[in-house]
Amino acid sequence: MNKKKLGIIAAGAALCAAAVAGYAMFGWKRLAHGQGLNLDLSQPDALIVTRSLSSLPRDLLTIPLARDVLREDFVFYYEQNGDKLGLEGTLRRIAYEHELGWGDQMIRTVLDEPADVALWREEDGSLKYFAIAVSRNSMTRMLEQAGKVALKDTQMKLAGEIRVDGDKVPVYSLNYAHKRTLLIAARGTRMVILSDPGMVFGTDGKADGKAETTVAGLLAADPKKQQAFRQQFHLDAQPTDGHSVAVKADVLAFGYQPFFGALDALRFDFSKGQWQTRALVDAGKLAAGGYDNRALWPVLPHNPAACFALPANWTEMKSVLGDVDASALTEQLSGPAAVCWYGSSRLYTPLVVATRKAGGSDELYGTLFAAAIGNKKSGAVQKSAGPNGAVLWQREVAIGIGPQHPTLAVSGQTVLFSPDRKLVEQALAVSRKQAPAIADRLADPSRTVGLIAPASLAELIRKEAFDALPSTREPVLRAAADAHLVPRLNALKKYPPYRLVLKSLPASGVSWQPLEWQALEK
Repeated sequence: MNKKKLGIIAAGAALCAAAVAGYAMFGWKRLAHGQGLNLDLSQPDALIVTRSLSSLPRDLLTIPLARDVLREDFVFYYEQNGDKLGLEGTLRRIAYEHELGWGDQMIRTVLDEPADVALWREEDGSLKYFAIAVSRNSMTRMLEQAGKVALKDTQMKLAGEIRVDGDKVPVYSLNYAHKRTLLIAARGTRMVILSDPGMVFGTDGKADGKAETTVAGLLAADPKKQQAFRQQFHLDAQPTDGHSVAVKADVLAFGYQPFFGALDALRFDFSKGQWQTRALVDAGKLAAGGYDNRALWPVLPHNPAACFALPANWTEMKSVLGDVDASALTEQLSGPAAVCWYGSSRLYTPLVVATRKAGGSDELYGTLFAAAIGNKKSGAVQKSAGPNGAVLWQREVAIGIGPQHPTLAVSGQTVLFSPDRKLVEQALAVSRKQAPAIADRLADPSRTVGLIAPASLAELIRKEAFDALPSTREPVLRAAADAHLVPRLNALKKYPPYRLVLKSLPASGVSWQPLEWQALEK
């Protein structure tokens, strides 16, 4: 696979994650990941299996697009990150004051050795919390010294104990910066580092039972227990010369996983100097949701910043619509759905397109629209007739940036929705053959699951960034964006559009399938 494509994929994934969250502004209910640090430590949202964490940023820059957009500043940022420098300084101080030799050794163990890094989301959706599991023969000696340090040091303390294979294993807390505390536990050749004490211990100082079981497995002598994170991501073998970065689809969809029901995760592998992309696909859900999305591409307006058409799980839409009764959707809609963002619109106003079954009731969609979009303070739902028998529902919704007009339309067997009514109008024009469609540029739409157009994507990013940084209120940050962001966006515009093709389908079960990015002419 051409190496330059991972950056485009990553940009599209980030776009998807950020944009769908905007639905909440219009009354769509956002899923809460948990309260405080009430995380499920056994279910990480992302996993990195790597030969060396410190080499990951530099290996990303082997992708031409990433190098053009991120530049060397990306590597410099991670090498000079304040938290990393603070941790190094703390460990060196402890090693010096207590006459130990592992100040730099522990940093190298974490950053320069093979490791599994699991990540969990904060309530805002960002991947904030992490656990690092490594194997190193020197662990026992280091932790024996740590026990002595914890008795008399101000920054390193005994946080508690957990049981591993019948043994009591101490867990140490290391306060290395303002409101920054790590947990460290080791047994034999295994060490686990967690980014926050609340991931294991409650306010009463007692370990959460499920979290304790997870950490105990990572520290156990049994190799199968050590690989608990990999097993749920179906990553059985650690790469010998590179990295594997797997992210659950629910993270990329910001909790709107039913729109991508058959896709469980995306994975990016670096080996022998090249990046490759794979998708974790559930064959059962793929068959139930319907894979054939060829009917969607002809009704979608051309030149999207990003667009994805995948099997939708209509039976699980309650998690998206909240208290709205969406059970009728399972009887009304079928097949995949498409979600698309356009450079002419905004990040929080994607276009959603689905196909309805023959003989369905138009009024059902009006009822769902009124219940799901806006609230009692919003304007009345306006129903109108469009060209060629289309039916439209609109409602004025007041949000922080001003009144918006979410629109739902039914035209033949096609159902369209967007918080931006112009996108719905453009899609209706496409269906009337009065505007070009995405399909016009696809010689073979078969197994095309997504498109990303870097030029349109760059315009969308520029619009969102500068809207958040008005020059009158944020002159310093706006000047920095003009100096640093604009050149990177201009570099992004040089790349042609790409389509994402799923080359093969699993016969059964859940398995990783290769994804191929094919360049389209501008």
